Amino acid sequence: MINFALQKYKIFMIQRKQSLFLLLAVASLVGLAFLPIASFIGEKDSLVMYVYKVVSLVPDSTTVFSSMFLLPLLAIVLITAITSFGTIFMYKNRIRQIRMVRLMVFLLVVAIGLFFLYYTSAMEEATGGTITPELGIYLIPVSILLLFLALRGIIADERLIRSSERLR
Repeated sequence: MINFALQKYKIFMIQRKQSLFLLLAVASLVGLAFLPIASFIGEKDSLVMYVYKVVSLVPDSTTVFSSMFLLPLLAIVLITAITSFGTIFMYKNRIRQIRMVRLMVFLLVVAIGLFFLYYTSAMEEATGGTITPELGIYLIPVSILLLFLALRGIIADERLIRSSERLR
């Protein structure tokens, strides 16, 4: 009875190691929404940067950055988290799964480059200070590592399936 229910809803494919890595990547990207990425302490202002907002640490101060300023970074993180969750359920089409994971790794590398090349210089210019990395910035490389581990598992599954098809 339980086996029938598991096969009916395809839940049994979640237990693959690459599915768990993809789920952990989703969790780390969701955690990125709650943790600060960086702090900018300077002479003009002190700011804390999240994926979706920039908060000033100075009381009664407004930030010069709107929510549109962080929209590219937020879009990349959201697209990657949603795609990573959706990729879990693409287990029947492993080639598409491989392509999607490679796309997500590329998007996260773009997010890191965008952060270090664009956002840090803009925030340092606004505050007149230096950057202090926070815990959130380390979740992006963790997500990339988890996606690489998932990719390795998907490729191993594909090789196993192809080798078993050759034996027939």
